[in-house]
Amino acid sequence: MKPYTYLIKHCPTGKVYYGFRSANKLDPAEDLWKQYFTSSPGVQKLIEETGADSFDVEIRRIFETKEQASNWETRVLRRCRVLEDERWLNQNIAGYIVPTEESRQKISDYHKGKPKSDQHKQNLSKSQKGKSKNYVQTEEHKRKNSLANSGKNNPMYGACTPERAANISAAKKGKPAANKGIPMSEEQKQKLRDKMVGRKVDPEVLARRIASQTGQKRQKLYCSHCERDISVGWYDRHGDQCRARLNI
Repeated sequence: MKPYTYLIKHCPTGKVYYGFRSANKLDPAEDLWKQYFTSSPGVQKLIEETGADSFDVEIRRIFETKEQASNWETRVLRRCRVLEDERWLNQNIAGYIVPTEESRQKISDYHKGKPKSDQHKQNLSKSQKGKSKNYVQTEEHKRKNSLANSGKNNPMYGACTPERAANISAAKKGKPAANKGIPMSEEQKQKLRDKMVGRKVDPEVLARRIASQTGQKRQKLYCSHCERDISVGWYDRHGDQCRARLNI
């Protein structure tokens, strides 16, 4: 039978698990949650606590080979950053487990003061040979990456369901923006000023608009096409869209 990937959600807690199955001897629809209940310890524990009926189960994709299913699972788990989100029951990605601070300290203490063997040094040297220290992706490389992750190749392809939108909203609620309360630096202010250089704005109109904005927190510019004030940060994009809309 063909291997497949699946998504399991524990309804009482909202926790989810994404995995793939390749050892099935039945059709995926007859295998998942009838013969196979995943190998995840977290899922098994929740089944014991609340029963198998407390889960929503979905077969996501069916593949021709085990390698295709495994590679796709890895891509999805990395994109979703499952090891950084407590909502996910997945504990590793392709065998990689995020170490805790305690385990990092144990590893550090174990290797502290131990000299590297000649073989270890040679292996480190070979692994770095030919690699640029300041690697920059070429435009061709960027284009290929874009094509490889566009459309149906993107794990997040398709319309966002109301349920998923609600989960995203709930996850972000109460979390302030990263730059909230942080004043803009002089360098950032200068970049905004530099963006204004070279714009085709009537000096008299600009002076009049600035003079009329005394005491306002945000500086605005007057758009002669639609005859209204536009904030400085949005003026560039607005101007292009406005002229395009009016065929000017």
